[in-house]
Amino acid sequence: MKNNKIQSYILLFLLATIVGSCDSYLDESPDDRLNLDTVDKAAKVVADAYSQGSYVFTDTYTDLVGPTGNPDGAGVIQNSGGNTIRIQDVQTYTWADVDAIFQETPTYFWDNTYEAIAQANEVLAVIDNLPGDDKQREAVKGEALLTRAYNHFMLVNVFGLHFDANASSNLGVPYVLKPETEFLPSYTRNTVAEVYELAEKDLLEGLALINDNFFSGTGKYHFTKKAAQAFASRFYLWKGDYANCKKYSDLFLDGAPQIYVKDYADLQGSGYNDIADKYSNPEDESNVLVISKISNFQRRGTGFRLNINGINQLFRNALGVNDQRTSTGIWNVGTDARYLSRLREFFFRENLSSNSGLPYHIAQELKGEEVLLNRAEANLFLGDQPAALNDVNVLARLRYNGNEYTDVAAIVTFYGAANEQDGVLELILDERKKEFLDHGLRWFDIKRFNIPVTHVLPESQGGGTFELLANDPRKAVQIPSDAISFGLTPNPR
Repeated sequence: MKNNKIQSYILLFLLATIVGSCDSYLDESPDDRLNLDTVDKAAKVVADAYSQGSYVFTDTYTDLVGPTGNPDGAGVIQNSGGNTIRIQDVQTYTWADVDAIFQETPTYFWDNTYEAIAQANEVLAVIDNLPGDDKQREAVKGEALLTRAYNHFMLVNVFGLHFDANASSNLGVPYVLKPETEFLPSYTRNTVAEVYELAEKDLLEGLALINDNFFSGTGKYHFTKKAAQAFASRFYLWKGDYANCKKYSDLFLDGAPQIYVKDYADLQGSGYNDIADKYSNPEDESNVLVISKISNFQRRGTGFRLNINGINQLFRNALGVNDQRTSTGIWNVGTDARYLSRLREFFFRENLSSNSGLPYHIAQELKGEEVLLNRAEANLFLGDQPAALNDVNVLARLRYNGNEYTDVAAIVTFYGAANEQDGVLELILDERKKEFLDHGLRWFDIKRFNIPVTHVLPESQGGGTFELLANDPRKAVQIPSDAISFGLTPNPR
């Protein structure tokens, strides 16, 4: 699409020089970009500082996918179960470098996220000196800071290793603080620790400034105060700062955690799209930040997915009861792939008479259930196991027909854990795995806890078993080849 746009611009330029006079052409300003001279205009620009590139493709790196086809009598999976398998699907599934550059690729996420950062930086470069209401100026600045922090934070967690004792030496991503003013500027990669430090500074400053009074409707397509607290909860959990994770989780949940957990009794519907619309509804308190993502991931007939055995295994539990997350149906469309009604496809047409355009879905970028489970994990590592179980049980009551996890010994046995703390941790991670299927978050838990993953290719795709080891360097996804060609250091392999 970009090449077509460039060709259109060239054609328009040629027509202008042929039909118009040289004088009138020279009278026109060569730069027709929006002039950021008011706070209202800045607010419109910062609204574009949310990346439309999705990281949900990272589910393909995890144990939430498998060879879609079912095994034959000898236990060998012969085919892809009817799904179309592209080269990029095999590359992602086997943790190889991905050559493709469009939806569901690391390059697409990288490009779109840095484009969003550029929008935030354009605003931050001028916002302090713009005329307008002081409170609104602060709110717009706060939103720009939060988007810049969040976008860099997700980039470093995709393209860098997890924050740990080696964060000050491990490669992160470039943290861009200023608008680009030259052609092909030179960047270097900050370390993981440096990215976290800069993101934390932006996060805390933005959190202090954000003001919900300047959003209309639900405001959930923007960083509200609640969304900023949810981001802080994730930030500090992934950093291993459990005290601050608990602090911001407490602020978000505000003594009433149950209102931020979906009730599947409210999600029953007449079909897949009806249920998916209810699931992603911004009015639902559990959907804290929603962003439209240009994506094909919701097209379940493509790529590696769970088959019926895989999805049944996923929703097993130590309570031995039905999981309400499957009550809205386990779906398939002419394939062996199985999935839940979470991602509704929409289609953006280039114009009213066009059949071409871009598919997209509405992603729940930050969720109330995540904050609750963040706090459960923080409580566990702060030494308060009863509080951790209490948090898990807020979720459990709405997922398991009022049942709760009270028998810790049964939890330890179910997960084959070494001790009670490990058993409760396995429970929390398992609930996260179920809750965030189709959200792309499982990959980051696999990185945080050095979880190995094994993938099997069907015979039709060459067969073979592929392993991602606990401390595998491929858990830092390779940066795009274009970034490497412009001088950025690649991730080691």
